[in-house]
Amino acid sequence: MARKSGRMRLKGKKTFDRTNLELADEELRVLQNTKIDWESLRPKISNMELYDKLIDEIKLSTERNENLSQFRYRIQELGKEGINLVRKVIKMIR
Repeated sequence: MARKSGRMRLKGKKTFDRTNLELADEELRVLQNTKIDWESLRPKISNMELYDKLIDEIKLSTERNENLSQFRYRIQELGKEGINLVRKVIKMIR
């Protein structure tokens, strides 16, 4: 029998979504606040064009001292592949 959607289930989803957003903020802060040796990571990346765009966006955001929401917008503009690349880079630098 399929489970019916209820208040607790919706509350759980909201908590899950909020946790994901907080994790995303933490990930973005890591990118903004960590000095990264981009060239040492390059051999581990398959999409060089996207990687170069990511580096440019991070550097530009850092130079402009952008807040987290502005930085998030930059990263989102790279699309799903860009977001996946961000997560890959963060795993490599941690």
